[in-house]
This record gives sequence, structure tokens and C-alpha cells, in this order.
Amino acid sequence: MNAIARIAFRNLGRNRRRTLITGAGIALGVGMCIAVLGIMEGLSAELINGTTDGQLGHIQVHHPDYLGRRQLLKTVSEAPAVSQRIASQAGVEAVSGRLYGWAYLSFRQRAVGVQLLGVEPGAEGRVTRLPRQIVAGNFLPPAATPWPASHQLSAAQQAHDKALTEQAIANAFDQLERLDGGKETAAPAGLAAQTQAIVEQIAPSPSQPPAVVLGSKLASNLGARPGDLVTLLYENAQGAQLSLMVKVVGISRTGTDLLDRTRTLLHLADLQQMLGLPGQVHELAIRARQPQQAQALAGQLQQLLKDGQPLAVQDWSALRPDILALITSNRMLMGSLVFIVFLIAGSGVLNTMLMSVLERQKELSMMKALGLSAPGVTALVLLETLALTLLASLTGLLLGLGLILYLQQVGWDIRHFGEFSLSGVEVAPVLRARLTAGGLLIPLLAMWVISLLAALHPAIRAARISPALGMRAA
Repeated sequence: MNAIARIAFRNLGRNRRRTLITGAGIALGVGMCIAVLGIMEGLSAELINGTTDGQLGHIQVHHPDYLGRRQLLKTVSEAPAVSQRIASQAGVEAVSGRLYGWAYLSFRQRAVGVQLLGVEPGAEGRVTRLPRQIVAGNFLPPAATPWPASHQLSAAQQAHDKALTEQAIANAFDQLERLDGGKETAAPAGLAAQTQAIVEQIAPSPSQPPAVVLGSKLASNLGARPGDLVTLLYENAQGAQLSLMVKVVGISRTGTDLLDRTRTLLHLADLQQMLGLPGQVHELAIRARQPQQAQALAGQLQQLLKDGQPLAVQDWSALRPDILALITSNRMLMGSLVFIVFLIAGSGVLNTMLMSVLERQKELSMMKALGLSAPGVTALVLLETLALTLLASLTGLLLGLGLILYLQQVGWDIRHFGEFSLSGVEVAPVLRARLTAGGLLIPLLAMWVISLLAALHPAIRAARISPALGMRAA
């Protein structure tokens, strides 16, 4: 066997040009595949981090029916207690409550529908990078706006409120009848003022405007800047329509067009006060200490919370299956690309070894005449192929590692393609590769397997050469 190995290595140098060309093809294929797989792993990690760190968190807790229709009253009640129970569990790094609502935001002569999002400024920064997305001004202050206490209506005031409601309904029908007759009347003076007085008692306005952070495109469309006062028109959980003056303290940019056009951030306590949902949230976002264990941790938290209010606990892959599907499809696409590249390289190996066998028919026939068995001839050709593939693959491995390290440190600048996002997740302007064991081993193993398969035909053909016929044909 040692003699066969020596002959196999010697044969690689007999036609150096052909060996170098084939080896260069193998090395280039292995090196480029390692680099491409590294880029795809980096892109997959960027998508996951952009999804979880940007706004989602690793795990979320909701009312079981909230995500289906996002109704205002489908909340997690006693949110502080639930949040404390979750935060005490091993594997949980941070928890942040969120509350959602809808409103009209007006500034000067412009108005637009917006999504209200109440967050805990301190806790949110430990779960996502939302506080670090500020492009102008500041993030929300840590303390909420002081609100005066609301007061329940007395029996007389409740009766008066009912009378005002009935009067407003009667006035509305009266106006409709007059409009049918071609006459238009104004609402009675004083009705709106009396209604507003009752609303102020139930939901009093704060002495100073609450702070808000606007999305970058929303602020641009309105022409609002930090320091401006804007007006919110919204409806609370009791169905009352209210307006409130708020102060823009900052402008954020998430990179997601829809959010940057519609999102308005407030302190969680301020939005709870505005909507009349004290101590309630629509969502608890959780950051896991080990992100790869998010699914298992979600199952543990589901068991932890099963004895209280029915709640749904889901990890990011369940909340965003589109991101998981995108990552899977990208990996399948790259796997197909790697297969095609190695198939071409395998064709080169097949051609090289076949030509080598045809050129050495006389030599192989003489070796068989001197006692080398057919399996020995097969082993000789396969060892030549293995030696060539091994040397070329190691060269390709060094090339691939060099490219990966370069792409890790410097990255691939894609800014000249313009800004873009995938499934609503902003992609970093500079893609960075990620080195994994699979990204190194898969190209090497695939190349060895394909090369050995490609060498089987020349090896079997060499083993079947008849010594007499082979020497005569040469």
C-alpha cells in the first residue's frame, strides 16, 4: 500500500499543468463556497438579530386572542406582577411591557393616522435597541408625565351624562331630518362644553404635555421637529373621544417603512392613562440570555403562567414564521449553488483522471502483468484523486478562511445598491460574514465525496484493462 501511495503522489507531477488547473478549480470552488456560506450565515444572523433586537424580542406574551384581531381590550391584566414572575425565571435577561393604540396626529394643517406604542423606556433598552434608533432629539424620559387623579361621577352627574347623550342623539337625528329638507343647523351651544367637563372629570388632562417620539418619515411628512407640540385625537377603552397636546422630544428610524411612517412612541404609563387601561399591556417582550434557547424558554414560561390569566407565550420564530421561511429558503438556494459549483469541479476531476488513465494504459498494463491486482489499480487511481483533492481543498480552505476573516472585519458594502429590507427587517448596509463549523466542513466533505465519485469511472476502467491488450493498444 505504501508503494501504491508513492506512485499515486508521483503521478500527480507527471502532467503538472493539468494537475495545477484541476487543483486550482477545486481550490477556487471550495474557497468561494466557504465565503458564500459565510455571507449567508451572516445575513441569516442579521435577519434574526434585526427581528429580535429591532422590535420583537426573543419571546412575547399576549392575551390568547390579541394577535388575531388586535382589539384594544384584549390585554394582559396585572402586567407588573406577570412581568415580575417572568423576570425571576432563569434564562430571562429582561422583560418590557408594551401597549398599543390608534390615533390621529395633527400638526399645523396636516393630519395622519398613527399607531401609538407605549413602552417602558428603561426596560425596553434591555430588550431591544429601540432607544438607540433615535436620529434627532432624545428618547422618552424615564419618568412618566404627572397626571391628575380621575374621579368617578356621582349619581347626579351620571344622570346628567345620560341626558347629554340622549340629547346628542336627538340632535343628530334632527340635523339629518333638516338636511333632508335642505336646511342645515348647528349643534346647540353649550352641549360640547358640558360633555367636555364630564370627560375632564373622568379622564383629566395632565398639566404638561406628555413626551412622544415620532417615526422619521412621519415627522418628515408632518414637518415636525423635536420641541414641537402636536395634537393627538384618540378614543379610550370606554369609547370616549379625546384630544391631547403632546410634545415631540425625538425622532426615531427603524428602517421599516411602515413603522417609520406611522409609529408614535409614548411612555407606557402615559398611554395607559390616556386609554384608561391602568396596569395593563397588550404585549410583554422578553430577551433570553441564550437566544438559541428561546423556543425551549417559551415552553417553560407557558407552563409557569398556566395557573393565572390564560396567556399565549411564543418565541420569535412562531411570531415571524416568514423570517424563518426566508432563512430556510436562502440556505436551500445556497446549497443548490454549492452543489452546482462542486458538480462542475467534479467534472474537472473526472476529465483529469480519465485522461490520466488513457495516457497510462501501457504503464497500468505492465503493472498488472507484474502482479498488481485490479483492486490495487482502482486504489491507485482513487488515491491520486484523494491526494489531488486533499491538497487543493486545503488550499481552498486557506483561501476561504482569508475571505471570511476579511468579510468579518471589513464586510461587503452594499450601500451602492440602496437601502433595502427583507420581510420588514432592515438589512445592514455592510454585510459581514459569519464563521461556522458547518460552513467550513460542508464544502470540504462535499468536494471529497464528489471527487471520489467522479474518479470511480476512471478507476473502474483502469482496473478492467487487459495487460496484453493494454500494452498492444499503447
